[in-house]
Amino acid sequence: MLPLLYLFIMKKILSIISLSTILLASCTKNNDVEPVETSGKTTLTLDAIVGTTDFALNKDFTIGTKTWNFTQLRYWVSNVVLVKTDGSEYAVPNSYYLVEENNAAETNSDHIYPANKRESISLTDIPAGDYKAVKFYVGVDSKYNDNLSLQAGELNQLDGMTNISWMWATSYIFSSLKGKITEGATTKTLAVETGLNANYKAVNLSLPSTLHIGSGKATTILVNADVTKITDGVDIMTTPTVGAAQATVMTAVASNYSGNVFTVKSVN
Repeated sequence: MLPLLYLFIMKKILSIISLSTILLASCTKNNDVEPVETSGKTTLTLDAIVGTTDFALNKDFTIGTKTWNFTQLRYWVSNVVLVKTDGSEYAVPNSYYLVEENNAAETNSDHIYPANKRESISLTDIPAGDYKAVKFYVGVDSKYNDNLSLQAGELNQLDGMTNISWMWATSYIFSSLKGKITEGATTKTLAVETGLNANYKAVNLSLPSTLHIGSGKATTILVNADVTKITDGVDIMTTPTVGAAQATVMTAVASNYSGNVFTVKSVN
């Protein structure tokens, strides 16, 4: 009798232990908290192209009846904003970046700006979430354009992107495309620049698919910047030099940067 009672008690104890283990595992599983996703980063790459060909300096590109040879492509990317799928926006603080591919260049001082190539911008501390668009400006907003003593991001006066001839005070050159252009037997020196507050233009780019930015994942927004679109609608052989004295043409070039030059190639 006692052995049977003992076996019965042991079975009950084992059953209680098994049930407790199951309940404990279930509670532990239910109480698991998903880790909170922290801010992330993305790289905005502005890949310069000439039509369907990769942009390069000191190389001939034949487009239609004209042959182009570039020595400089530079422009300011300012006030970058990332737009979430719910429509909310994140403005990247102090976002002033000089995108460029240029030979060594003279400046307004004795300083020689070195040859450089820079197409990628690293954007960090981006709030985690799903994003559908990116916005930025080509140029420098009036706060800094009207007062070069103010500093933000990469703005400075030693990069050859300021000009003393446009206004009574100095201001930033927003974009610069230089080189030579040939049509038939005629070759012209190319110097197409934009500036002045009225030509501070917004670029709005929808992403081809939702981009998730968050901790533990590096992402990239790849944008094509087609140099052939900079002078769309401009008789460049007649007006190969564009500056403040060519105000109407300058505005047309600035508008091209806003609406024609940039397209999103991919996100990943």
